[in-house]
Amino acid sequence: MFVSFLHDYFVWHYTKAFFEIFHVFTNFLWFITNFFSIPQLTRSFFAPWRRMTESLHKGFNFEELASYVIVGILSRLVGMIMRSIILFLGLLTLIILVLVFLSIYVFWIFAPAFMLTALFYGIALMFA
Repeated sequence: MFVSFLHDYFVWHYTKAFFEIFHVFTNFLWFITNFFSIPQLTRSFFAPWRRMTESLHKGFNFEELASYVIVGILSRLVGMIMRSIILFLGLLTLIILVLVFLSIYVFWIFAPAFMLTALFYGIALMFA
C-alpha cells in the first residue's frame, strides 16, 4: 500500500504537477504581457502621447504650421519616453517571472530529496 502511494506520488510529482506548474507560468506570462500592454505599446511606440495633436486649418499660416510640427514632435517624444518606461518595467517583470519560475522548477525537482533528507535528519536527531 505504502509503495503504491509512493509510486503514485512520484508519478504525479514529476509528470502532472510539473505540467500544471508550467500552465500557471503561462497564465502569469499572459497576465503580465496584457497588464503592461506590451504588444500594443510596441505597435504604437511612435504614436503621439494620448493622441495630443493639433489640427491644421485651411490656408497657409507659417506660425500654425510651426506650432503643428512642434506639438507633434513633442507629443511623440513624450509618448516614446512613457512607452519606453512602461515597456522596460513590463520586460523587467517578465524576466523576474522567468527567473522565479526557473527557481521553482529547480526546487520542485529536488523537493522529494529535501523532504527525505529532513525526515532522516529529524529521526537521527531524536536518537542523538
